[in-house]
Amino acid sequence: MPGLPPARSNRVLLVDSDYRTSNRLAGLLRDDGFDVDVVRDGAAAIAHLARSPVPDTLITELKMRFADGVSVARYARAQRPGVRVIVLTGYPNLLGQGALGNPPPLVLTKPLDYPQLLAALASANPSTSSFPSAVAKKC
Repeated sequence: MPGLPPARSNRVLLVDSDYRTSNRLAGLLRDDGFDVDVVRDGAAAIAHLARSPVPDTLITELKMRFADGVSVARYARAQRPGVRVIVLTGYPNLLGQGALGNPPPLVLTKPLDYPQLLAALASANPSTSSFPSAVAKKC
């Protein structure tokens, strides 16, 4: 959706084991002005977070090889407590309430409603300590 301004802070780490889907989503986000790194599993995500600056936003799947999305998000928050977390999953019931503390993550279900993700990224202010928690479904 070209034309919407990118978020003020636009570094995104996308963690998803589905190669085609994650590459397509990363391409869309890059087209909309975001700086996106993609990793395929939880261990690679933790390694990336350990050696690189922690992104402004972490978009992660829940079910992955080697480490799940909750573990990745907890590690990211240990490195940078204010990192925004967006959980993109086909299994929203696997994320227990309060599993990631505050601010709670935004939970989007697959199939992804890209305009909703883009709006969440564009409207979230990284200096704000609260990030809306919602479970959204594609219309």
